[in-house]
Parts: sequence; C-alpha cells; structure tokens
Amino acid sequence: MKYRFRFTIAVFVFFFFKLTRDDFRNELFHWDKGTWISLAYTVIVILALWEIVARYIYATSNKTSINSNKGLYILSTKATLLMLPLVFLFAYIYDNILQYISCCPEHYYGSFLINAAQGFVISLLIIAYEIIILYVRNAIKSAREKEQIQKELAAAKLESLKNQVNPHFLFNSFSVLSSLVEDDSKQAIEFISKLSDMYRYILENDEKSVVDLKEELDFLDSYVFLLKMRHQSGILIKNELTIKNSNLQLPPMSIQVLVENAVKHNHFSMDDPLEIRISNDEERAIIVSNPKRKKENLAPGTKIGLKNLSNRLQLASGRTLEITDNDEIFQVRLPLTSS
Repeated sequence: MKYRFRFTIAVFVFFFFKLTRDDFRNELFHWDKGTWISLAYTVIVILALWEIVARYIYATSNKTSINSNKGLYILSTKATLLMLPLVFLFAYIYDNILQYISCCPEHYYGSFLINAAQGFVISLLIIAYEIIILYVRNAIKSAREKEQIQKELAAAKLESLKNQVNPHFLFNSFSVLSSLVEDDSKQAIEFISKLSDMYRYILENDEKSVVDLKEELDFLDSYVFLLKMRHQSGILIKNELTIKNSNLQLPPMSIQVLVENAVKHNHFSMDDPLEIRISNDEERAIIVSNPKRKKENLAPGTKIGLKNLSNRLQLASGRTLEITDNDEIFQVRLPLTSS
C-alpha cells in the first residue's frame, strides 16, 4: 500500500512535468522510446529518493526532536542536505546520459539546472510529507500513552489511598495506639497527631500530580514515626538528604511507597534491623536503598506499586524510576523536577 501510493505520486509527477513543457504538451498522447525511458527513470528516482528520506528520518528522529519546532527544523535541514547531492546526481544522469540511450534530441530532456530544481522541489515535498506523517503518528501515540498513563494514575491513586485506609493498616495502627494509651499517654497523643497528619496529606494531595519536596518530606516524617512506633528498633531509617532547594517537586507519597516497599519485602527484627537509606543525587533525584533480605515464604512480588509510581512520574515529568536490583541491594532512583 505504501509503495503503491508512492508509485502513483511518481507517475503523477511525470505527467505534471510533461504537461508543463511545450515540446511535450503538443505530444501528450504520443509515446516513443524516450517517453517510456523518461517515465521509468522519473518513477525510479522518486521512489529511491522517497525511500532514502523515509529511512533517514525514521532512523534519526526521536521523541524530543519530533515534539519541538527546533528539532523538526534540524531534522528537515539534515534531510535536505542529504538529498542535495543525490538530486544533482540524478539530474546529471537524466540530462547527460538518458538522451543518448534513447537517441532523442538534447532539448527533449531539458536543462540540467531545471531538472535539478524540479528534483529539489520534489525532495522538499517528500521531506515535508514524511515529517508531517511522523509527527502525526507520534502525536497519536503520545495521546494514547498519556490516556493509558492517566488511567493507571487514577488506579494508582485509588490503590494508594486504599492501602492507607484498609482495615489491616488501621488495625495495626489502633493496636499500637491502644498500647500507648496504657503505657505512655504523651506518645499516644503524638501518635494520633502523626496519624491524622498522614491522612490529611493523603486526602489533600490525592488529586495532585506533583507536590513540593518539603511537603513530601513532612509526610514521610509522619509515616516513619508510625513505622518506628510499630516496629521499634527493627527499622532503621537513615535520612542523608542534603537538598536545600525549596522549588523541587515529585509525585505525592512517592518516597513513602519506596520505604513501604522495602519494609514489605525484606526480613528484619530488633536483633537484626533493616537499614533503609534515603539520600539524594545533588538536586536531581532522591535515592532510596536497602540491603536485600528476602522474607521466607514470601510470594513473588508483582511490583504494581513501583509500576504505578513510575507511571505517575512519567505523566508528571516524562521520566521514569531507575531501579538497581541485584543480590545485595535494592535501590530506586526517583527523579526530581523544578516547579
């Protein structure tokens, strides 16, 4: 289908130029050896140029170049420069060789400059067509990907909220709280305060794609407090963040998801605590890492939480999580964006 369309366009181009020449116009229906050779050569050249342009644009284009005016201009310029020597080569062959093969007079084929100019215009039209088609296809693909990510984001937000309010989580929280009420009323009050801060944050930011890093870290403090109250010294959270920029953002509850993932999939106890390290790569990313200590009889993880977080990040900033998973360590690099 693709080559049939190109072949049709090539034949149309031949007849168009045939009608625009005085010596051809009067003999539109007169076909001799030179006419057939000219038609065949025109079709072959246009198909060759088209294939070269299409393959070059497809091979050198990327999402960044297609989505920016500057990228499209650079791509068009490179393709044009690639076509120039080919256009002159084909024009030279057409003007200086075919007339001897077909035994036709020199004026039958026109001048070298006219043929080169016509070939150049055809090349520009082909380049414009291929870039437009590539841009439209990329726009359609991006729209579909964005729609899919939005669906997954909505599901991720709902799942995140469900994970925080499910009966199991509340049961554990209330169990800890009941013990604190009997043993330490002051800590019980702080526990209630942190728990309420967590839910307030979740409800207030559930519809947002990104939040300020400071807000996320305040939320993380509340979550870590609840973790430590529940697991005591079994969990060691090492906060090594050195970020001072207040304009950095990330998806809500993202660091908490990474910490929760470490707690969920690794064995730990008070005698053998799990160390979770939270650091940063300058102001480019948050890094959460922990040693691999797989729990016994733990079902294989689906990594849905990490996938949902990666999709949320993709929708918000166009980036994804960078995961390092080996026998010794599990590490996730969470890119930051500037507001």
